[in-house]
Amino acid sequence: METVGVGDLVQAAGHAGPWTVLEVRHGMALLEHADGRRLSRRTTTLTVVRKAEPGARTMRAAGEPSGGDAPTLFD
Repeated sequence: METVGVGDLVQAAGHAGPWTVLEVRHGMALLEHADGRRLSRRTTTLTVVRKAEPGARTMRAAGEPSGGDAPTLFD
């Protein structure tokens, strides 16, 4: 099984996709669709469509300060 990471494009079972992984914490991933919808799913239920490029980050990693960004599902 491939590890899900921030910036990856994934397919979530039962949801049209792909979805971008914004954050991963405690086995849960916060996902965002191209139309702005968000949802969270267990990482074990996701299929990686495309891995993020090394060094690319779309949002803060777990434990980093938000820097004034809007709160996420995990805040």
